[in-house]
Amino acid sequence: MDTGDIIKASNSLRASSRSHGSFRANSSSIWRNTGIEVFSRSSREEDDEEALKWAALEKLPTFDRLRKGLLFGSQGVNEVDVHDLGFEDKKNLIERLVNVVDEDNEKFLLKLRHRIDRVGIDLPAIEVRYEHLNIDAEAYSASRALPSFINFHTNMIEGVLNSLHILPSRKKPMSILKDVSGIIKPCRMTLLLGPPSSGKTTLLLALAGKLDPTLKFSGRVTYNGHGMEEFVPQKTAAYISQHDLHIGEMTVRETLAFSARCQGVGSRYEMLAELSRREKAANIKPDPDIDIYMKAAATEGDEANVVTDYILKVLGLEICADTLVGDEMIRGISGGQKKRVTTGEMLVGPAKALFMDEISTGLDSSTTYQIVNMLRQFVHIMKGTAFISLLQPAPETYDLFDDIVLLSDGQIVYQGPRENVLEFFESMGFKCPERKGVADFLQEVTSKKDQQQYWTRRDEPYRFVTVGEFAEAFQSLPMTIYKLPVFYKQRDMFFFPPWAYALPSWILKIPVTFLEVAIWVFMTYYVIGFDPNIGRFFKQYLLLLMLHQAAGGLFRLIGSMGRNMIIANTFGLFALLLLFALGGFVLSREEVKKWWIWGYWASPLMYAQNAILANEFTGHSWSKIVNGTELGVAVMKSRGFFPQAYWYWIGSFEKPQAVLPEESLDDAQKGGYVSRVSVQGDESKRRSMSSDSSSMRTDAIEASQNKKRGMILPFEPHSITFDDVRYSVDMPAEMKAQGTAEDKLELLKSVSGAFRPGVLTALMGVSGAW
Repeated sequence: MDTGDIIKASNSLRASSRSHGSFRANSSSIWRNTGIEVFSRSSREEDDEEALKWAALEKLPTFDRLRKGLLFGSQGVNEVDVHDLGFEDKKNLIERLVNVVDEDNEKFLLKLRHRIDRVGIDLPAIEVRYEHLNIDAEAYSASRALPSFINFHTNMIEGVLNSLHILPSRKKPMSILKDVSGIIKPCRMTLLLGPPSSGKTTLLLALAGKLDPTLKFSGRVTYNGHGMEEFVPQKTAAYISQHDLHIGEMTVRETLAFSARCQGVGSRYEMLAELSRREKAANIKPDPDIDIYMKAAATEGDEANVVTDYILKVLGLEICADTLVGDEMIRGISGGQKKRVTTGEMLVGPAKALFMDEISTGLDSSTTYQIVNMLRQFVHIMKGTAFISLLQPAPETYDLFDDIVLLSDGQIVYQGPRENVLEFFESMGFKCPERKGVADFLQEVTSKKDQQQYWTRRDEPYRFVTVGEFAEAFQSLPMTIYKLPVFYKQRDMFFFPPWAYALPSWILKIPVTFLEVAIWVFMTYYVIGFDPNIGRFFKQYLLLLMLHQAAGGLFRLIGSMGRNMIIANTFGLFALLLLFALGGFVLSREEVKKWWIWGYWASPLMYAQNAILANEFTGHSWSKIVNGTELGVAVMKSRGFFPQAYWYWIGSFEKPQAVLPEESLDDAQKGGYVSRVSVQGDESKRRSMSSDSSSMRTDAIEASQNKKRGMILPFEPHSITFDDVRYSVDMPAEMKAQGTAEDKLELLKSVSGAFRPGVLTALMGVSGAW
């Protein structure tokens, strides 16, 4: 039923009431009719007025059109210049867009994204890649590293002499990052974890293009494939430091507004111009509040940009927006609020790539969760890139991230989806307890002090797994559980056939095989004294190349079929035992029983060994005739090998090759997962050797605990009590200007308590609790 039908029904009802002479009914009908007519006329007039004003805006030149918008106020819709927006106008606009941050911020960002997507504009995204980063530093050690008066002047004089090449440097080299590679993807939240001094800050600085020039840097960092020498990374990426460095005499609002003016608006104006052009061509009218916000955010020169008010709102800084930041000499905001100012100082800019260094220090877990959740909404909806370092985040904050990068001792231990990180460490023998936070587990599992408590393979002796071994294990996962789930998903969606997955993983290993075999052959061939013929040298190289490929394929096959680390290791060792026993070296062909001879012919090691013997013993060095037979032929026959020269080619190309068929992948899928197989032959030996050292170390610790070292000094414990403590400061002038009547701002209100000896007391509270 439309408005006209409602008016007709009201008129009919009024006529009926008059015919019955009912004053009450008549007056009621008149009231209802008058109200509907007034409401209908008012609504139509407002819509018509808004449409006329919008049509007038559309006729303006582009420059003027991007500076004006329709703003809802107490007197209806008004046409305003975004440069003339007052404090109250901006505040009311932000209140309408983001009234409750937890509920409305995501809706607001979705409205922005919907307006952009509606006209077919693709938001720009940034993918950051870093390849083989090595960062080294030189520093003084021992007493020379202390910041004393003598050391300062000695170091300064020595530095001058070093630059003149008069005196050699006494600084010791120190490696910070060691061959680090990875990808930070857009639209995904990436968390950087690691113990202190692991290189987290250095990695963030290197990716943001803010690395100290005194450091030795090698490797490559690219943004969407472009090296840092092709653009100014500081204009594209924002690094948020863990140190809160601000001008204490400025208020919070002034600090953020100054940062916004210095950083500019980036490409917002160009995007808004293209957006407005396409909307005008398609006759699309945007939401007035979203339109005026985007226009205000894309204009430069304002003392307080609307983005500043938005960031103050979402970071919870409105309560202290007009309070001085403060420093050691000036009373200002709290430490948690200052940390949020440090974060907001960079968020007001146009940077799409955010590198954030321990932004949760000094914040309570609830505030940290709100800030990270806000960043997550921005990254996912507006195609941002975020690489955030946190120190022991709470479980709910940890779950907001998509990818994890675990850094320790300058090496990446793990990089990949958050859901797979525990599976990786379980394959290495370490399991996170049920009530243990995953982030805390990741911080401790690489520590020599804490690692043993997470060891779960009780049937194997524990030994400390170094960061290098974790990094090596992470880099050798092409046929394990960490990639197979992706393979199954993509295969089931018909992205590619199974061979398109297995073939590249094999091809990519071929260059490594060429290099490793070349190093071995060049170091051993002439040193051992093999036949000096250059042709036989390259034939041995070709043979070992094929043998290397066969061995790698065999272990990949065992790993895919085993589906379990213990089973795969057991079958791997058993396969090696059979290969060596039936390879013709431990047992000659004549010594192998007839019922077991099939294993001799099935062993690829037999073919390889026969081929390498045929290559060597049929050469000129072994052609001397002894008892009517060449010396080389006699040696081969004595061990049951075939002396014919063609056996070299049989051993090189016709020996059984171990492959990873599609059936094994299907079997692994049914079993649930595939485990990685360690091909290091001395692994079990190292573990057995470590058991003795582990037991000896335990005995030494127990013995040291029983010894009394030094003397016990008397100590008198003290208790501290405080009762009805009150603390207040003069009310800031900014708060008085906003209408606050009190002269004092009370920070502590009747606080009482006690600190007892022998009891560790934690002081907790939300940020800004004073």
